[in-house]
Order: sequence, then C-alpha cells, then structure tokens
Amino acid sequence: MVKSEENFLQDFGTCVEPLDTSSASTTALEVDPWGMRKGVELLESSNRLKGLELSPESVADFHAAAFEPQPRLNPSCTDPKRLEFLQTLLETQEFQNLHASTQLQQFASEIAATAFAEQFVAQVSKQANNSKSEFAQLKAAALALAQATREVSEAKDAAAALGLGPGSLGSNDSARIGAIYKRVRSSKQLLRITNLAGRFRRFAQSRQRQKAAGREEVTGVHQDGDPSRLLPMELVGLLDPETEMSILRRIAERESWCREYGCREPVGQGPIILVVDESGSMAGERNETAKALALAMAWIAQRQKRWCVLVAYSGNTGERILPLVPGRWNQDELMGWLEAFLGGGSDLDIPIREMPEFFERLKAPKGKTDLIFLTDAVCRIDKPDRENFLRWKKSVNARLISLVLSDEPGDLQQLSDEIHLVRILDVSEAGVDRILSL
Repeated sequence: MVKSEENFLQDFGTCVEPLDTSSASTTALEVDPWGMRKGVELLESSNRLKGLELSPESVADFHAAAFEPQPRLNPSCTDPKRLEFLQTLLETQEFQNLHASTQLQQFASEIAATAFAEQFVAQVSKQANNSKSEFAQLKAAALALAQATREVSEAKDAAAALGLGPGSLGSNDSARIGAIYKRVRSSKQLLRITNLAGRFRRFAQSRQRQKAAGREEVTGVHQDGDPSRLLPMELVGLLDPETEMSILRRIAERESWCREYGCREPVGQGPIILVVDESGSMAGERNETAKALALAMAWIAQRQKRWCVLVAYSGNTGERILPLVPGRWNQDELMGWLEAFLGGGSDLDIPIREMPEFFERLKAPKGKTDLIFLTDAVCRIDKPDRENFLRWKKSVNARLISLVLSDEPGDLQQLSDEIHLVRILDVSEAGVDRILSL
C-alpha cells in the first residue's frame, strides 16, 4: 500500500513549511519610502496612468527607473513580468542615454515613467495573447525608450520655448513645467509650434555665440570669399554636384555672397517688437512657423535682457499684443497668444498707422528698438501714413526689418531699413538668418 505524502513525511519526522512570501518585494526596483510616495502622487495626478489600472508600486518602479541615479533591481519582486521588463529596459544603451537627462529631474522622470508604464501594459496584454518571447520583450523596451525620449525632448523644447529653459527663472519648477507640457501635448498646434521653435532657437544660439566671440552684429551682405561667412544659399549649393564647382570658383574669386559683420557702439537696448500678419492667407503652416520664429525672437530678447513684444495683427480685424518682460513671462498668456488666430484682413495687414500708439501704450524701455514685420501681403500705404510712420520710427530710434513671404513688398520697401523676400520661413533663408542674428 502506497503511503500518503502526509504519512511519509511523518515517518521521517520531517516538517515542511509553506513558502515564505513575506520577504518578497512588491516593487521590482529598490524603492525607498520617498520613492513610494512619488509613485502614489504620480498615479493620482496623471489621467494617462489612471487609465492603465496599475498599482502604485508599479508606478513607483517606473518613476524610480528614470529618477534614481543608480536604479537597482529587486530579484524577489512578486511581479515577475514587471521585473523582466525593467531588467530588459535597464540593460540597453538607449536607457543609459535617456537616463542622463532624467535622473534627479522630476518633470522629465514623470514623463519617462508614464511612457514606460504604457509600453509595459501593452506588452503584458500581448503576452496574454501568447506572444511572449525574448524578442517581444526587447521590442517593448525599445518602444518604451523611444516614446520616453521623444516626450522628454518635446517637454524640454516646450519649456525652453516658453521661457523656462536652463538658467531661466522657474526652470526648476517641475510642477509648472509639467502643467505646461500637459497643455502643449494636448494641443497639436502648440506642439508643432514649440518643436519648430526649438530648431529656430538652436540656430539662434549658434549665431549669438558668434557674436559673443567678437562678431557683434550682422550689418548686411557683400561679395567675398570667406567660407565661414557664406550665406546659407551658398552653402546649400556646395552640396549639389551640379553647382559645387561654380560655388568653389566664386569663393576662390571672392565673388560668393557672405555676411558682413560690424562692431557698433553700444546703445541702450529697447524692445524687440515682432509683428505677425494674421490675415486669412497666413492660416495653417505659415502661421505656425511664424509663431515659432516669434518664440525664437523672444528667446533672443530674454538672453539679451530686453523686452519682447509680440503683436498679432490683421487689418480691419484687430490686434493681440503681448509684452514679455525679462524674468516675468506669463506662460499661460503666451500659449493663448500662440493658439489664437485673427483671420480676416484688408489691403494693409501690418499696423503702420497703429504702431506709434501701440508703442506708447507699452511703456517699454527707451533705446535701440528692433521692429520686425512678418507678412505675405503686398502693402499699399498712403503718403500721410507713410510719413507719420517714418517720423515715429526716427523719434524712437527704431530699425525696421521686414520679411515678406512669397510676394512683393510694395510700399513697405520705403519704410524698411532692411527688407528680405523669403520663399518660406526657414533658417536657410537669408532674412530668417538675419533676424536670428540680432
């Protein structure tokens, strides 16, 4: 007769105890009480995370992976799927690259943690449908890292574009930056504008560094052979085999178009005023690119500790004026200005008549004022309005640089100190290069 397992063990005096799970961890990483509290807070504050139906311990794990300088696995985790996912994640080079920009950075860690969580839930769902494999685990980790990297980059671009970049007042306010990013992420228009502004801003940074190195200001263009001063259109020609030899010949003969730099006497800095034409013909991509360029100009003003004034104008429709005082930007008002659009229009979609009154109303500091018009209109300006504008411009020491999109300048030619006809608002255009070099 075969003895039962119970009788067999009793015969040998052996006492078998059930598996002790009391020492097992509910987290896949070593998370301290502060980290657990952050997991709970993040879960409570994020609608995206609430929709995933994850435990606070899971959210704490994903946040710790991004935030902690040296995240450590806890092999005794009660959730082997989460442990395996995080182990795969932490072992990749892509994680190390991302981690450099998220560790000890609260808002970046929260964004990355949300991306990790979403991809983990998606992976668990696939495993439930019998798609479990090492390749699937690696793919889930790669998707999580790609999503997190993209969103962290977008958040930093949005923060910098809206005046909260490194070194700016409020740049360490993670709650504020997080709130801004939530609004930007929920608006396709704002997201496109801030992404475009990042490109303009990075180009402007290179131009500002050149000025700091001794080239104080671009004063015009001339024919020369200095490769370091070539205009973008000349540089682009070097990339085309059909035009490369012609460009090289012109450089050798000092006939290529180059920037002309000059050192000017220091003058008190007035505001940078940027006027964006918001007539109906500027709707869509043109409007978004113009707004992105406006943000880049605001960054330049902030760097130079100058006022920046953003003016949206459409003839017979009205205007929207937003002053940005150094160190006192209102990001909510700025996002509202970027999202709005006047539409409408008339035969004069730049504020020639109104600008003196606008300037007086602003009470901006006196000094050299840079006034920039962005328009796609052929301007027809009556003689009295033209003469009055020129008198005002001289009285306030203003310099007008006009960028005219895909059209002729009309009477604007007579008012502008510089006028640039551009096909598109892009850094390859000399006019865009010019204003980003102010």
